[in-house]
Amino acid sequence: MLFTNDTLIMSHPIKTNASMFFFLDIVIIGGCILGKLFSPSNLIIYALLCYLIMRLLFTSLTSNFALLLLLVPNLGSTFIYVGSSSIPILNLLICVALLKLCLTSLHHFVNKKLLLVAIIFVLYEWIHIFYYDVKGIALLVSWSAAVLYVFLIAIYSRSTYNHETVLKYFLAGVGISIIYGLLNFYNMYGTLLANNPTIRFKGAAGDSNYFSMYIMISMFGLLYLINKNNSRWRQSIYPILFIVYGAFGVLSLSRMFLLVVSFLMLLMVIKVFTSLKGNRKILWFMIITFLFIASFFLYFSEEVHSVFSLFFSRFTDFLEDPSGLTSNRNIIAEKYFDFIVADFWSMLVGIGIQEYYIRSGVFLETHNILLELLVVWGLVGFIIFVLFICVIFKISASKRKISETSILGWLPIICMAVSYMSINAMSNESFFILVFFAINHIYEFD
Repeated sequence: MLFTNDTLIMSHPIKTNASMFFFLDIVIIGGCILGKLFSPSNLIIYALLCYLIMRLLFTSLTSNFALLLLLVPNLGSTFIYVGSSSIPILNLLICVALLKLCLTSLHHFVNKKLLLVAIIFVLYEWIHIFYYDVKGIALLVSWSAAVLYVFLIAIYSRSTYNHETVLKYFLAGVGISIIYGLLNFYNMYGTLLANNPTIRFKGAAGDSNYFSMYIMISMFGLLYLINKNNSRWRQSIYPILFIVYGAFGVLSLSRMFLLVVSFLMLLMVIKVFTSLKGNRKILWFMIITFLFIASFFLYFSEEVHSVFSLFFSRFTDFLEDPSGLTSNRNIIAEKYFDFIVADFWSMLVGIGIQEYYIRSGVFLETHNILLELLVVWGLVGFIIFVLFICVIFKISASKRKISETSILGWLPIICMAVSYMSINAMSNESFFILVFFAINHIYEFD
């Protein structure tokens, strides 16, 4: 049987070998991504694409989503060329996953009111098709597939969704991204400490700011595993993993990373110490982490001082230059505000998401999710987008009331929300994948 659903997978003996498939996926996917560094040909990515298509067709809905999520931190290295354009294989795989989902699950009941919101959201973007060229239409197809896939996976995986599996795949994906960036960085500069604020670590993400966001999500996502597992050796490994991921986040030299992590770490400390009874595992994790960090700072004081001096120079060198401090984002915002207020129709319905930065005449993306929403969909589209996100929350909340959730479970989505205030969101298919993952993290966190 080519296609299968979660119920069949769960009753099949192969389900007992889930760990084996996890390690197999990591070895093969990681090997292909890292192999691209040593191969001038793109054949290895085509081989990876073929492997992932087969895995999507013969595995459960949760595993499908986990495989897609693993690719998100590696978007900068997992793409193929069609003519002069590069296409992330994630976009193609989302279409495959959506097709498999439709063929296996659409005979099941779905709330028509909720489905209507998703359809309106997609159709609203399609009314802008008259502004697009052929390339824009092709991008619109993959974007629509991502929106519909996330909505349908939210509906049909409610009873079988396994957040621990999904989280492990994402953490592994971030780990692969770090190794890729490490090899690439050494190959280009021969050191991790380039002492240049413009040379920033970006893993396999393709951009340092996106990479730092993935790092933050993985760091605070670890709290779920810490809270869930009782294994002594795992409880000792998690602090090391937290520190390693955090160290590479620092090397991204992202100002947003430093501000967000500092604030959320403080929030985490306050939360744990005000409710010790329910957070003993996390308290123990914090103590071990602090001891490891103190030891690391003691033995590598010069290197740490060098990195943080470089890091803080990204703040102090531009204190009197707001444009430099924001990497010209304030200037970009001003141009887009002028564009919005210049035309009432554009302010109302927007100009569509695909290549909006070219059609607007600004030629730079907004680097701000709120501004991006107003530019591409206007006031009407902004409301529709909010409704769509509320629907995803409503679907996930079937397991638990929002008032019963822990603030610690909200940390990954807070990282996303703040990060997307300085990077692009709506035009990326990966945005919707991450949103579904982060919302589920809220309700799954104990």
